[in-house]
Amino acid sequence: MGKIFRSLTIGGIVGFVIGLLFAPSKGEETRQKLQESIEKGKEKFQELKEEFTKKDE
Repeated sequence: MGKIFRSLTIGGIVGFVIGLLFAPSKGEETRQKLQESIEKGKEKFQELKEEFTKKDE
């Protein structure tokens, strides 16, 4: 179950990033949004990783 949820989470993040890259906006705005999304994705992934680690114990 953990692998499926992790895969869906990663897929969602990748899809969001691709959506930002193809959105019609200025390059600077897109890079800023992309950087913010990457940071949020890292934080969310860390939270999920910690949650699954606690469940496994």
